[in-house]
Amino acid sequence: MVLPRISKSFIEHILKRHKDWIEMLKLKSMVEIENYVREVLETPDEVYRDRVRVDVEYYLKKVDKYYLCVVVVADEAVTAYLISQEKYYKYRVRRWLVKSDCLWAYLLYSIST
Repeated sequence: MVLPRISKSFIEHILKRHKDWIEMLKLKSMVEIENYVREVLETPDEVYRDRVRVDVEYYLKKVDKYYLCVVVVADEAVTAYLISQEKYYKYRVRRWLVKSDCLWAYLLYSIST
């Protein structure tokens, strides 16, 4: 399996917009952040596909009472943020497909385009 790319701009975006989980996990450097995100991508607790966009995947890792959600578009990590259990259920029902459902969604998407 080829892991999605983790760019410097991705790390800078996380530091600027989603510092809450970095502080919660006590990550101190860009290298530590990159290593943690890589760990999430290598060993996620759950992986979902987007219901609308077939090139978007969500890698989730349980962190205390939250989930860290790493969003991957095509082959690149684009953002990572914490979601609550409530948001998890909402996205799970309305937005995400289980990986096993992905082939069916892809076939439907291909037929409609």
